[in-house]
Amino acid sequence: MIYLYENQNIDKELESYDTIVTHIQNTPSLHAYFDISFQGIKPKNYCGFLSIDNKSYFIIPKIADENAQNLNTFIYMIMYAYDINLKNEDLMNANNQEHHIHELFIRLFSDTLLAEFKRGVFKQYITMQENLKVLRGKYIIEKNFTNFYHQNIYCEFDEF
Repeated sequence: MIYLYENQNIDKELESYDTIVTHIQNTPSLHAYFDISFQGIKPKNYCGFLSIDNKSYFIIPKIADENAQNLNTFIYMIMYAYDINLKNEDLMNANNQEHHIHELFIRLFSDTLLAEFKRGVFKQYITMQENLKVLRGKYIIEKNFTNFYHQNIYCEFDEF
């Protein structure tokens, strides 16, 4: 994975610099995310991934000098923006390996999907009315006056 920094010109020393430049210049939808000038091309106010010719480019915010710390900042930005519940142990697993953020989010998705499967199929409450010996739920006055039986009570309750 090749790191590019937000609001900094793309390094002309990169071996794939020419392919990046031609791809960005030939793709009008990317022009909103890059500043193109005589000094070079730089990502503007955008963090994320870019895939060109089977190579992954990761645009990270320039906050610290280390790529790992910038990547962690990016992960926290995504977690905050999309309200993602990511545990510290998931981040520690990512720190033990070289950062593969795609795998981190795939694992998060699969763990969440597994938790949903464990919860089971969709269940809901069903409102029922019965003539019971004890009060359960809401007391129905009208039915008790019309069908009065001294040992039973008409009730309305929700059953799961």
